[in-house]
Amino acid sequence: MTNEELTELLPAYVLGALEPDERRAVEHALAADPDAQALLAQYEASATSLAALAPLRPAPGHLQADLAARLAARRQPPRQQGVRPWRAPRVLLAAAALLIVIAGGVIAALLLSDEGPEADSAQMLYDELAALDGARRFAVVPGDVKPDVSGELVASPDGERAVIRVEALPALSEENVFQLWLVDDSGVRTSGGLFRQARDDVATYIEIPLAASFEAYQGFGVSLEPAGGSPYPDRPTGPRVFAVPIEA
Repeated sequence: MTNEELTELLPAYVLGALEPDERRAVEHALAADPDAQALLAQYEASATSLAALAPLRPAPGHLQADLAARLAARRQPPRQQGVRPWRAPRVLLAAAALLIVIAGGVIAALLLSDEGPEADSAQMLYDELAALDGARRFAVVPGDVKPDVSGELVASPDGERAVIRVEALPALSEENVFQLWLVDDSGVRTSGGLFRQARDDVATYIEIPLAASFEAYQGFGVSLEPAGGSPYPDRPTGPRVFAVPIEA
């Protein structure tokens, strides 16, 4: 498999849209291509960080059935013509890439909304955790953007759930967004997703998408980024809005 073929198939691989033999061919090629591995990590990190904060909302049933039928119909002819397993039709690759773009846009729209069920859910979780005996609390420390940012992080006693409540976030333009970062105990940063503040007169609640127990992290932070977020999955490019250091 050439580098071009591998690069073209990565979006479909991330989507899980490849058949078993195609997937094996991609994984075999990935094992010997560090550049492709890095690109795959960026795709996966972006998909994970977006999905982590987005509430699950089922699409209309007919869309899933229609998509499955279309993809199946487009896969079959090349097989009959003897095309190699990993040489999926360009139209299928375009569909896979388009799905990533559409899904990212839909999820981003949900994340960037100022109000809605997801915001209510985070606030309800915060109230629930704050009322628990043994809940752990950590103060928000202002960053470089606005000195009067304040709030706290509340974590459940078992370390499975955590929410940040923050007030006085700086106003955003249409060209900017806030990005959450999780810092593990070895100092590695992982994006936790994008968000906008609630209205100026209310607090903003941010549920942290913990990939491990709370004890595995040394802190959390939020940066000010361009509208699409940092181009890097492991570091911010904008100034720090606030941080929440976790004391040992």
